[in-house]
Amino acid sequence: MTKLDFLKEKINTVNEKLKGAYVNKINALSSLDYLFTFSRHSLSLFISLVSQNPFFNVTDQINNKNTLQSLFIQTLRNKLLNSCFIEATLKNDDSIIDFKFIKTTDTYDKIEYHLLFELFKGNTNLILLNKDKIELAFRYHSLETNHPLILNTIYLPPKKIDFLKDIDVEQELTKEKEYFSNINSKYLKEKYDFLISKLKRKRKTLLNKEASLQNDLSKASENLKYKDYGDYFLTIMHDIKKGQSSFTYEGKEIPLKEEYSMSDNLMYLYKIYKKAKNTIALTTNFLKETRDDISYIDNILSLKDIYNEVDYEELLKELNTNQIIKIKNFNSSKNKNNRKNKETKAINPYYITYNNHRIAYGKNNLQNNELTFKRANKNDIYLHIANTHGSHVVIFLNDNDRETNDVDDKTLNFALNLVLYLSKKSDGTIYVAKIKDIKKGQTPGLANLIKYDSYFAKSNIDIKEIEGLIKNEQRLLN
Repeated sequence: MTKLDFLKEKINTVNEKLKGAYVNKINALSSLDYLFTFSRHSLSLFISLVSQNPFFNVTDQINNKNTLQSLFIQTLRNKLLNSCFIEATLKNDDSIIDFKFIKTTDTYDKIEYHLLFELFKGNTNLILLNKDKIELAFRYHSLETNHPLILNTIYLPPKKIDFLKDIDVEQELTKEKEYFSNINSKYLKEKYDFLISKLKRKRKTLLNKEASLQNDLSKASENLKYKDYGDYFLTIMHDIKKGQSSFTYEGKEIPLKEEYSMSDNLMYLYKIYKKAKNTIALTTNFLKETRDDISYIDNILSLKDIYNEVDYEELLKELNTNQIIKIKNFNSSKNKNNRKNKETKAINPYYITYNNHRIAYGKNNLQNNELTFKRANKNDIYLHIANTHGSHVVIFLNDNDRETNDVDDKTLNFALNLVLYLSKKSDGTIYVAKIKDIKKGQTPGLANLIKYDSYFAKSNIDIKEIEGLIKNEQRLLN
């Protein structure tokens, strides 16, 4: 089957299912993916302008009705919302689909719109015509190009290239199906790209700060020797003349202030030592805080692939509280009630079911805190990656475990693999403890382990198995 034959079949499907239906929603699921929802059977027309595999289809599979905002999508809505879909046709016998709409104005005038979808690999486009005049284009082209597209000019199709190639229909449909399955991740990635970029920039700044602090710490540690220099100088100061520039200690020349008296030079040596001691104390604390912030950001970046929109909203709230990065306009009053509902739900951690056990985990500090210190029972099993930020993972004991108050090896092995997966590690040391042996720290999500076992674990479970379970994760409700 040629590409044109394939497009004609899809056009027939669009006309059979959507002809005569009215557009009631237009959503941008990404900067290149648009969903037109109609008033019939909850069906939608999906158009993807992704350059390597542009396609369109009628679908009821996309549950994500969120949208990214742009001038293009806003203008498209203003023009096409509440319009009636008349038909789809193949334009110029080329890879251009013409979706025809009729919009009835408030004064009952009829406006004929044509939404042209140019399915040219590497140069896809979406163009809105009022009859034959260009009113909107995803990409405008200047007069110097082979296919000019200029606002308020007459649309002229590009020169047709007579190159018909057979395509593998099953392969094309498989590509579309895979693309559908990842569309929500693409939406989240684009919507919250600003946040991930901020975190990555902050991480880079913190790494530079860590290197600088480490350098300061090394210098201060060297200056601790000035106590020995001072002690030795005290024993020989009466043999040193004023104006002497240095003295020798264990074969090393130690500089003095020539204009200082002997007693002032002694104070000068001890002052360097005291300053080094104070610097070490302060720098050690700053270094710990900096490394803690780096670890915290690393944990967020490792979990971002399994975040949903509620998780991102809760993360924004958390970051606004701890001020790791500055987030503008977070406290907007818009949709305050919706935000409140999201916050309440977002505290609930997640769980999956494996081997007849519920295994729960948090995606942020508030969820970790809720899981470990409010939802888990005293004999449930707690797991955490060693010496760094990470998700709290809890194995809830089932009825069969009650006699031994312990869990079977298969479930424990899976939980260890889950910890590694959530930490984006292939191996590592993992702490395992009973909930009763954990004390709550001073900040949300901080856990102090009183008694625990250490396991060095290597990933030995197919990641796709874990990803499949996470894809069907559920909220751990009260």
